Amino acid sequence: MSRRDCLRLALRQARGTLLRSAICVASVAVGVCAMLLIVCTVAFGRAQVREGLDALGVSGLTVYLEKPGSGAVFSAAQADALEENLPVVARAMAIKAGSGQFRTGHEQGAAVFFGVDERLGEVMKLGLLHGSLFRARQIDNAERVAVIDASLAQRLFRRDNVVGKELRLVIGGEEQPYKIIGVISSQASLLSGIAGPFMPNMVYVPYTCLATDAGQADQIFIQCIANADLDAAGAQVERFLCERQQVGGEIAVKSLSGALDTADELVGLVTLAFFSIAAIAFVIAMLGVCGSLLAAADERRPDIGIFLAIGARRKDIIRIFLYQSMSLCLLGGLLGSGAGCALLWALAQRLPLLASIPLWQAAVAFPAAAGLGGTVCGLLPALRASRLDPIEVM
Repeated sequence: MSRRDCLRLALRQARGTLLRSAICVASVAVGVCAMLLIVCTVAFGRAQVREGLDALGVSGLTVYLEKPGSGAVFSAAQADALEENLPVVARAMAIKAGSGQFRTGHEQGAAVFFGVDERLGEVMKLGLLHGSLFRARQIDNAERVAVIDASLAQRLFRRDNVVGKELRLVIGGEEQPYKIIGVISSQASLLSGIAGPFMPNMVYVPYTCLATDAGQADQIFIQCIANADLDAAGAQVERFLCERQQVGGEIAVKSLSGALDTADELVGLVTLAFFSIAAIAFVIAMLGVCGSLLAAADERRPDIGIFLAIGARRKDIIRIFLYQSMSLCLLGGLLGSGAGCALLWALAQRLPLLASIPLWQAAVAFPAAAGLGGTVCGLLPALRASRLDPIEVM
């Protein structure tokens, strides 16, 4: 019996039990569609998390005191010394952090203040939209100027370009007017969406406005040279500060880009969990196909006996069942992929980032996986049918 004849008989058997075949195809289609939707939407979520963390300007190293000694602080002079003495350090910036409030005539809210210097744009990856970042004289003179992000500008003034506007900041219990000199692209939009009103706004000011001593800082942010080994660079920085600068307390050096890796790991675990759920649905669909074919093998025992009696080989019986299983699963895979791609395309009209996901890869991979699964789940019914004794079944 030729392969074409086997395929024709397999399709005829599928048509003979149309309702059962339709249920098998639908179950496979649902499983494939669920897997496709989960894989692509989780990939979209991972890209969103990466984009949200990148917007914070997270990269390089941060140096801070894990267990500060008596009165131990960092200073701008130490940041300068790191730049001058360590080739692996491209730029270093002293940072003083604080919290307080912002106020305008009609709005107020909590804020986290980052005291920085003129190297802000070189150490942190910030997208400047309007105005400028800080200049050295503004830092030296402790001028009351500020840089905010576009989301805060929209909230306060209903537009992005608010350079020259006045913003009142409450720092250390003292309220002072600050002039906005720059607006950067929105930061932590994803984190704000998660935390809602509990996510404070970030405002950048000269660190000399926050420090009680003009040279004090809580941390040092470091941007390393391209392709630098951050672990080795961190060890050099720690050794230099301990031995040459004699900083009191226990120094900790952390890779800021490690936060991105941690986020990727967490999203990867979420991906695995959701994908496992979809995979279970897919396996159940495959088992349904297997059960359907086992039932068909029992129902068609007389037909199988006749085929064997008139000269059909056992491998022909195996082919008929495998072709039927593969056809049902492949059709279900194609329908499921088509439905999933259509839903994702509709979502992409509202979420442009989804358009960057290579749907064609998934559209090819999932039907192929369904066809392969059909081969596996059809193997048991095929072997069982091929081993029937024609005399007994007739």
